[in-house]
Amino acid sequence: GFVALGVDVASLYRERATLQAASDLAAMSSVVVPAQAEPRAEQALLRNGRKAAALRTLQTGRFLRNPEVPRHARFTPLPAGTPGINAVAVTLEDDAPLHFARIFSDNSHVRLDRTATAIRTGAASFSLDSSLVRLDSAALGEALSGQFGAQVSLTAGEAAILSDVSINMGDLLTALENVTGNQARNPAAILDMTTDVQSLLAAAAQVVSGDAAATLADLGVAGGGQAIDVEAVLGGIDVDLGLTAIEFASEVEMSGLDLLRAVAGAGRVTAPLDLATAAAVPGLLAANAHLAMGEPPARSGWVAIGEEGVQLHRAAARVGTTADLEPSILGVLAEGVTATRLELPLYVEVAGATATLDEVNCQLPSPAALAARFETSATPLHPANGTAVAALYLGDIPADAFANGPIDPANVGFADILELDLRIELPLLPDITLGGVTIQARSAVSAGSSARQELRFTKADIDAGRDTQYFGSEVILGTAVNGLLSPDNLELRVKPGQDGLSGAAVAALLDTVMNVLPGALLSELAGPVDVLLDGTLDAAGVRPGEGALTLERHHCELVRLVQ
Repeated sequence: GFVALGVDVASLYRERATLQAASDLAAMSSVVVPAQAEPRAEQALLRNGRKAAALRTLQTGRFLRNPEVPRHARFTPLPAGTPGINAVAVTLEDDAPLHFARIFSDNSHVRLDRTATAIRTGAASFSLDSSLVRLDSAALGEALSGQFGAQVSLTAGEAAILSDVSINMGDLLTALENVTGNQARNPAAILDMTTDVQSLLAAAAQVVSGDAAATLADLGVAGGGQAIDVEAVLGGIDVDLGLTAIEFASEVEMSGLDLLRAVAGAGRVTAPLDLATAAAVPGLLAANAHLAMGEPPARSGWVAIGEEGVQLHRAAARVGTTADLEPSILGVLAEGVTATRLELPLYVEVAGATATLDEVNCQLPSPAALAARFETSATPLHPANGTAVAALYLGDIPADAFANGPIDPANVGFADILELDLRIELPLLPDITLGGVTIQARSAVSAGSSARQELRFTKADIDAGRDTQYFGSEVILGTAVNGLLSPDNLELRVKPGQDGLSGAAVAALLDTVMNVLPGALLSELAGPVDVLLDGTLDAAGVRPGEGALTLERHHCELVRLVQ
């Protein structure tokens, strides 16, 4: 009897182990393609000598590798097709035969059941182009100064050093935990933390070396206690994923210079632009320009990382240029009229962009298989501009409206653009001479129409390093400039309140000027203004109607068994 019992107990242990192995294989096979979980589980059973009927239950759901969540609560069942599914739990049930132990029982077999849960999370990290990328070191320093409330000087040499340094986001998060003393049991909780610039850059200095470390540390001191959300650097992922989120973060690299850009872009940005490299503009005497960017929505980092549904936003950019032009470029407006000054205050507002990860696949059987699919679109400008992706303004815009935006076309005021000297010859009487007669103008025009677009990355794209795709309506600024200066949109007037403009002769001469001036502005200034705006936008790194999305990394967690 004891021999019989020993043999059967050992046999049952063996059967239970093989049933557990079959459960593990069924769970791991089904989680690879959750949409086909049940047929894949049944196929795995058949290939390993089990009948499909052994599959008692199969449940898709979401599993959190989060030490902060109690073990029994880490798996949440979800119906098939629900977003966020990253796990499959299976239960197998089968009969194990009794041998000698039948002498103690009327049964010929024992019913055994085993469970297994397997997970695999798919995600992607991606970025959108930003005008901050192309700012030179001086302008980036100005942007940081605005953020810190203290003067920051960033030399071209320091910018070059930081550009060559790569920072692993996993290492940065670990160093930030050490700097801040974060004690959360969930290692990913740090992604939801608000810290200060000094702590963030001090942590970055710990994971690099040499001059880069010293530069980051010095900039951190300048930033001081300025608050910054960690998600401004890397955001979007569900922090409840715990260890999975940290593993994905460890696969993302960022240059030291991009880290500074992320800090600068965490709030509203204003910075002057260097137009030294802009194309030569006919008749241009001088120009100054500046950039303003709004603050992107919360949980939109420099790099977004996450599962299907995660979004990344880039705020709208506004570029203002005040150009002094040679007045003679307008030619002769009328007999006795001399233009002494020509100044154009021009503004371009370019819509921001939004990218949404619509689909990510970890099962890539062929080079043509879809790895990730994104939906992109322009974020709207002011409602008055409808679905435009860019708006051009000529006139007076208050500084606070320019910095904070969006710009309301109705708030564009008249601006002084032209000063004239008038000389009227009168027979038998002294000539009438008037100086400093000011002409004002304002105009507004929108350009382009936003559209939702789809960007697809295949396995072949990822293997070949084709990680950037472009989207947008490719607005042609020349058409918009013609519209801005067109008599249909351009409003002109003599500046109110000027003395000495009474009299029939003066009024007649001014009427002649105002009749000729719209055509002269359009014919003579459209070309120079187009070239000027192209150079200004190039200095700001702004492409009206065009965006670029870079797939930083395609993340696929290893299939693993969990409890």
